[in-house]
Amino acid sequence: MKWRRSAVSLGMTLVASICGALIGACESSEPVKAKEVKPLVVRDVPDLLRETIGAQTTFAGVDPTLVSGYGLVVGLRGTGGQNIPDRIAATMERQMGLNGIGRGNELKGTPLDGKSPRDVLRDPNVAVVLVTASIPPGAPQGSTFDVYVQAVNATSLEGGTLWTTELRLGLANTFGQVQPQKLAESRGPVFVNPFIDPTKMTRTSGRILNGGLVTSPFKVEIRLDNESHAVARSMVSSINSRFPEGAGDREPTAIGRTGSSIAVRVPAAYRDKPAEFLDLLRAVRVDDRTPIEDVARRYVDGFKNQPGLSNEFSLCLEALGPKALPFIRDLYDYSELGPQFGALRAGAKLGDARAAVFLKKMAKEGSQPIRPRAIALLAELDAGPTIDVALREIIAESDNLLERVAAYEGLAKRAEAAMLARFVRQLREREDNLAEQIPFAYLEARSQLVLPGGGLQGLARVPIRSKAGRVKYFVDVVPFGKPMVYVTQARVPRIVLFGERAELKRPVFASAWSDRFMLDGGSPGEPIKLYYLDERTGEPTKGTVEPSLALLTEYLGRETTASDPRAGLGMTYSEVVGTLYSLQKSGATPAAFATEQDRLMSELLSAQQASRVKDRPETPDDVPELTVFDTGTVRPTGLDEQPDVKPTITPIAPPKRE
Repeated sequence: MKWRRSAVSLGMTLVASICGALIGACESSEPVKAKEVKPLVVRDVPDLLRETIGAQTTFAGVDPTLVSGYGLVVGLRGTGGQNIPDRIAATMERQMGLNGIGRGNELKGTPLDGKSPRDVLRDPNVAVVLVTASIPPGAPQGSTFDVYVQAVNATSLEGGTLWTTELRLGLANTFGQVQPQKLAESRGPVFVNPFIDPTKMTRTSGRILNGGLVTSPFKVEIRLDNESHAVARSMVSSINSRFPEGAGDREPTAIGRTGSSIAVRVPAAYRDKPAEFLDLLRAVRVDDRTPIEDVARRYVDGFKNQPGLSNEFSLCLEALGPKALPFIRDLYDYSELGPQFGALRAGAKLGDARAAVFLKKMAKEGSQPIRPRAIALLAELDAGPTIDVALREIIAESDNLLERVAAYEGLAKRAEAAMLARFVRQLREREDNLAEQIPFAYLEARSQLVLPGGGLQGLARVPIRSKAGRVKYFVDVVPFGKPMVYVTQARVPRIVLFGERAELKRPVFASAWSDRFMLDGGSPGEPIKLYYLDERTGEPTKGTVEPSLALLTEYLGRETTASDPRAGLGMTYSEVVGTLYSLQKSGATPAAFATEQDRLMSELLSAQQASRVKDRPETPDDVPELTVFDTGTVRPTGLDEQPDVKPTITPIAPPKRE
C-alpha cells in the first residue's frame, strides 16, 4: 500500500511560535529566534487506512537489487578458451591468484589441477562469464535466487558448471576499479534454453536455477514521515506483537533506532516470501491498543462500501490476526467477487479451515482467471484430506493447464509438508530427541528431496544427481489427469509428468540434437531401440528403453556411480528438457508440453530500473505465467470478472504430420 505524500504546514503552530517570539522580544533585550517548525507530512490515504504503518512511513531497502560479477564456467565441451579483453583477463587472473589457483595448487581431479591462471583462461573447456542477478526485495540472509550468465569467451555454455562467484552491488567492475560491497555469491550447473535450435543459434547464455545465495542482505528500514519517538515505539510494539520471534529467529522483528527510523528483519517464517511479509507489514496498525473487534468491523464495512480497495482491506484484516476471523467469515459468501475473494484470501492466510468450502467452489466454478489463485489459497489450508482430494480432482478433471499446474504445485507443497512432519516425528521419538539438535532448515530441505508416492497427495519424486552428488533436477510423477509434461525454468529444476500412464506412442521414431539422439520402436511388445552419441566423449550408446516417460526421463539424466550403478546417459537438465520437447514435437508422446514463462530477464530489468526509479515489484499473489506447447486446442481465457489479470498461456499448434 503506497500513498502519495503532501506537505501541509501547520499554520496555527507557526503563528503561535512567532507570537511567542515577539512577546519574548518585548520582555528581553536579547533577540529571540523564531522556533523552526517542520511541515507535517500527510498522505492522500482513505480514512480507514490512515492508521496503518504504510500510510505513515516509507520503506527503504525493499527494491530489487542488481548484483553482478565475473566468474568461471568449467566442464565445457571445447567451446571456451577464446580471446578475452585485457581488463577482464587481469580481473580473473587476480581473482584466481587470491583463491590459490596456480601451478602448485592442490585442486586434484578438477579442471584447474596444476594450471596457472593464464592457462585456465586459455583452456577450451573453461569460459569466463558475466554473472548478473536480481536479489528479490527484502530477501534475508541465506535466501536463494536465480542468476543469469553470459559468456565472454565461449561459443556455448552447454554442459558447464559455474564455480563460486562473488556478486557485488551494481554492474561488474574490472581490476583497478573500485569494488562495491559483496552481497551474494553464486554457483551451480548452467541451464541453457533447451528450445533453441543449436544449428541456428549459439548457446552463449543461460541461468543457474536457484544458484544465488544472499550473504550480506540490505537491511529493511522503516522511515517515519514525521519524527516521533512515541509513534516509533508504538510501531515497534505493533510489529513485534504481530510477528513474534519464532523458530530460526535470533532477534525481534523490529528494533527502534530513533524517532524517525525502525530497523526490520524478515522473520524466518517468511524467508522464501519476503515480498508477502513486506506487504503485510505495511498493513499493520500503528497503534494496537484499539480493540481488534472494532477495527475488524470497520474493515469489513470498508469492503462493502469501497470494493475497489479489496486487496488493501484483505491485507489489513490479515494483519489483525486470528481474532479478526469472526468478522472475515461474514464475507465468505458475499455476492461481489472482490470483497469475497479478499475475505477468503485473508481467511486462508490466517489458517481458517472454514474458508475451504468456499475456496473449493471458487476453484472449480469461478471465472477462469480467479481459479488458479483460489487453488493456491486452498492448498495452503490445513483442513484435512478433503483439500488433497479436491486438488487431485482439479488435476484429473480440468482442461485448463494453469489450473492443473496450480493444483500440482499445491499438492507438491502439501506432500513436502507431510514428509517434514514425518521426519520431525521420527526424530522426536528417539531417546536423544535429535529433532532439537538438527537445524530446521536442513530438515525442510531433506523433506523436499524424495516423495514416495501414494498417500493423500499421490505424488512421487525422484532426484537425479550428478557424479558429485548434486541434484541436477527432480522427476515428479502425478499419476492422474490427462498426459502432460511440465518443466520449470526458475528456482528448483523439475520435470513433472502428468497422467495415469504417461508413455511413448507406438510405433515411434523420433530424434533430437541433430540426430545425436534417436528412438525407434514398432508395435506394443517390441523393444524401443535407443541410439545416443555423447558430444563430450564421442562415445555412442546403443540399447533399449521402456515406454514409460518417467523411466526415460530418469535414464536421460542419470550418471552411473558407485552408489547407483544403473546405466544412464548423463545429460544436463537443459538437454533432457530439449529431448523431451523434441519427442513431443515429433509425435512420440500424446502429452501436452508446458513450461514456465521466462521471468529472469524482466527481473533483471526491474533491478536495473530500481537503481534509478523506486518502484515496487510484482507481488506473490500474481498469477504464475506459463508458455504452453500443446497438442490440442486451448480455449481462450475469459476476463469478465478480473480485468487486471492478463492471459498467461500461449497455445502453439502441433506440428503437421504427413
